[in-house]
Amino acid sequence: MRQSAPGFQRNGPLDSTGLPRYPSLRPPPPARISIPRAAVLSSCCFRLRYAPAAPSTMVGLSEGEKHFIRGGIAQDLRTDGRRRLQFRAISVETGVILQANGSARVRLGATEVIATVKAELGKPSILHPDKGKVSIFVDCSPTAAPMFEGRGSEEFSAELSVALQRCLLGGKSGAGAAIDLSSLIVIDGKVCWDLYIDGLVVSSDGNLLDALAAAIKVALSDTGIPKVNVSLSATTDEEPEVDVSDEEFLQFDTSSVPVIVTLMKVGKHYIVDAASEEESQMSSAVSVSVNRHGQICGLIKRGGAGLDPTVIFDMISVAKHVSQQFISVLDSEILAAEAAR
Repeated sequence: MRQSAPGFQRNGPLDSTGLPRYPSLRPPPPARISIPRAAVLSSCCFRLRYAPAAPSTMVGLSEGEKHFIRGGIAQDLRTDGRRRLQFRAISVETGVILQANGSARVRLGATEVIATVKAELGKPSILHPDKGKVSIFVDCSPTAAPMFEGRGSEEFSAELSVALQRCLLGGKSGAGAAIDLSSLIVIDGKVCWDLYIDGLVVSSDGNLLDALAAAIKVALSDTGIPKVNVSLSATTDEEPEVDVSDEEFLQFDTSSVPVIVTLMKVGKHYIVDAASEEESQMSSAVSVSVNRHGQICGLIKRGGAGLDPTVIFDMISVAKHVSQQFISVLDSEILAAEAAR
């Protein structure tokens, strides 16, 4: 069934194409974004994706509160005292789930998330016999925020899972993946490691995508992959015999695992690490996945308002700059968490 465009009431006589006969009643054409080839980005995988707005837009604010938030951002003084490009305080814990191969708890202001990594032996896919597999799933606790009660948590959990997969795992072919899938192979075409990454939103006060990506990076740094000894007596047609060590582990390489920096446009300005009330005032947002080398691994746009290509490139440039500061702080927190264990 053909649906009407958002905000468009289908009434009055129609022409042969199914649209209103009178031009004044027709919906505007969809905005087109053209990214010039001349624009050079240091990117391992550049993709522009669109995602629905976060449910934090449901935050109920009075007109005075909205004006106060927007006015503060315009003056570079946010309601909690931060500047526009300043993150909230971040704290990190590792090894919080003993049954997992790696785990971490990350608090970003009042937002709290947990990420776990579970490694299991599996078989590589036929299309990619030289690569392991990684799956990412997110669950939003119904107690994390009122909008997560009922089916609201299921829908947003799915959106977060897809966004993280696009930013961290590259395309369907694995090209541009921020996680080196070839490092998970044990025997080409026969045995590989399957990593199951699970994220849990414990408490939500905005910027969940960035917090979850940071938790995944920390959990991967805490992940130990058991050493596998392979029997060489089996023929090429036989299933290989493998012995998984309970004592020797290989540390997972997280040098290329990126963070995600989300820039939200409020009025004419960008902000990072938006709280829930600030997210409710955004017109659009761009989430950029950047590694420590400044390479862009993924890009997602959400929000209803369109963005000029020059604005998108400006937001990417700002995100690349801010990401290096965020990675430095996150590295320091990881070292402190490991020392405290």
